[in-house]
Amino acid sequence: MKRSICTQCKRPLKVCYCHTIQHVDNRWPIHILQHPAESKHAIGTARIASLSLNQCQLQVGENFDDDALNVLQPLLVYPGEHSQNLEELNLLEPQPLLFIDASWRKSRRMLLESPALMQLPKVSFQPEMVSRYRIRKEPDQYALSTLEAIVYALSVLEGNADRYLPLLDSMDWMIEKQIELMGKDVFEKNYKHYRK
Repeated sequence: MKRSICTQCKRPLKVCYCHTIQHVDNRWPIHILQHPAESKHAIGTARIASLSLNQCQLQVGENFDDDALNVLQPLLVYPGEHSQNLEELNLLEPQPLLFIDASWRKSRRMLLESPALMQLPKVSFQPEMVSRYRIRKEPDQYALSTLEAIVYALSVLEGNADRYLPLLDSMDWMIEKQIELMGKDVFEKNYKHYRK
């Protein structure tokens, strides 16, 4: 029997989070390059950003072509020794921000295999918030999901954290629904110790 899938969030209708989505005007455009494997995860967060933010494009693939990057002229949000601190950016006009939505291993590979991505100016940050994404096995509690990283970056750059809280509310609803479906015992056994 085929499951009915929401055309917006791409999730089964019984776990569709579209009713939680609130549209937010962001001044800094967001572009997300999502690894194909990540696009298949039912608990991915990038789609919440693409549905919520008025200026957000989500592209599934493993690289942008040079022409697209030249048109965008984005800042790549990615850590590294040649990365400028996000809090120290002093730009008069907003610039597109590019996020890679993939596991750390796959995002590193995407970067290394794409000279155009490697040449982009990079910005990064040290998050002050503990991740609210409780259903992934991350050893570091400060490892943020793609959505949390986007919310943090926009909050810093636009000086308004409250504006982007509705995006995290949608993520929280999605997580709670997933925990409900898997059962508290399964959650406690498999995920609880990853979040202190």
